[in-house]
Amino acid sequence: MIFNQKLNHYQKLFLLTLTNILMVNYSLNAQEKEIFVNPNNGNKYFLTSEMSWQDGQNLAEKMGGNLVTVNDEKENQWLIETFITSETNFLWIGINDQAVEGEFIWISGEMSNYLNWAEGEPNNNPQQGGEHFGVINGLNNPFKRPVGTWSDAPEQAKLKGIIELKNNQN
Repeated sequence: MIFNQKLNHYQKLFLLTLTNILMVNYSLNAQEKEIFVNPNNGNKYFLTSEMSWQDGQNLAEKMGGNLVTVNDEKENQWLIETFITSETNFLWIGINDQAVEGEFIWISGEMSNYLNWAEGEPNNNPQQGGEHFGVINGLNNPFKRPVGTWSDAPEQAKLKGIIELKNNQN
């Protein structure tokens, strides 16, 4: 029996791969995984279940994507209309300053000049131990920030995130 023997390199690799596949499959099945296609760019988007920013990004990468890069006001508006409900407080997006405080970049590596920070944001709230990860503000955000504007949030927050699969990656 395999558990009574020492595993060789290939058996370990196989089990690791199988575990990763099962974890991604479980994560996807555990979510509302309705996929939305943005008619303006052909990219596919969907929500993760509630998780940390890094877990959301890890899931996105396993699928060949990233947490969303918001390229312009039109895309931001589409995200609001598609994903924001009366229960939405915040949704993870792919902007962060984890490498250099105050220098927000997109995890996808894309260069987007569009920014939509709420007034007073990003603020790196020291009461939260610092905030390095971007969120889009929803209807139910406790700070009453305008819907669709952005804030920074702590990585340990458990929020849904928007995953984007580029049209050339699907």
